[in-house]
Amino acid sequence: MSAVLAFVPGRKFVSISITGSWCGLGCSFCGGKYLSSMDSAESVGKLRDLMHYYYRTGTRGFLISGGFTKEGYLPVTGQILDFLEEFRRGRDVFLSAHLGLAPRDLTDRALGVFDMVDYEVPPSNEYVRFGRGLNASLEDYLEMLEYVSSEYGEDRIAPHVVLGSPLASGQQELEVVSRIGLIHRRILTLLLYVGGEVLEEPRVLSAARLSRRLFSEVSLGCMRPRSRTAALVGELVDRGYLDRVTNPGNDIVKKFNMRVIRACCGIPKSAFGLFE
Repeated sequence: MSAVLAFVPGRKFVSISITGSWCGLGCSFCGGKYLSSMDSAESVGKLRDLMHYYYRTGTRGFLISGGFTKEGYLPVTGQILDFLEEFRRGRDVFLSAHLGLAPRDLTDRALGVFDMVDYEVPPSNEYVRFGRGLNASLEDYLEMLEYVSSEYGEDRIAPHVVLGSPLASGQQELEVVSRIGLIHRRILTLLLYVGGEVLEEPRVLSAARLSRRLFSEVSLGCMRPRSRTAALVGELVDRGYLDRVTNPGNDIVKKFNMRVIRACCGIPKSAFGLFE
């Protein structure tokens, strides 16, 4: 069996938007399509009903996501966190969140509830300002990554970086990958820009090759243009650049005889038992 793992969440690990289809950012490369693919729970009552239903039917992982505020973070309220704390009591579940660039007090409160934060690090300042429309910088994102990694441990955060954006150069991507590697070594999840007509494959291969040298594990995440990247996924696996691939497709799973984990790709190895 291949050492490369396939992560296929399905009904075992579900994504829930606590804001429905709303997002305060409106990034052009997303357009809300990722939110539309999630279950919607815009109130604590809806979230409670949905999570209890999924748990009864065998779900053991929950990604709490949604649209971000104009400041760039998930508006997860104290009421939601109180419910999640209550929900996980006595249940063997894994809770993760797309927290974004949250204030320090919210980050601390959230990490008292969530097992892990899935965390996108932008590939450039231009991506932050013009792609996200935020009055923030790459340094702000790296500071949060360093804070969580050092104060809570690397298992509690999974950094992601987008490759191929027109708002970053290949060189900037390599610099960001290197800077993440100075802070966090457990895993890096690579995402591929979905808003362009052409994806520069040599640029992706360069970033993946560098990531292979810097991180214990490298994952290819779910954000990528699926119809145009099947051959690239195969090449990344062939070259030994990846340890994990999200939703690789049956052909890739069979070709490389992959072991399948029914979860999101950033979870620590200690949580695998819930999802096999």
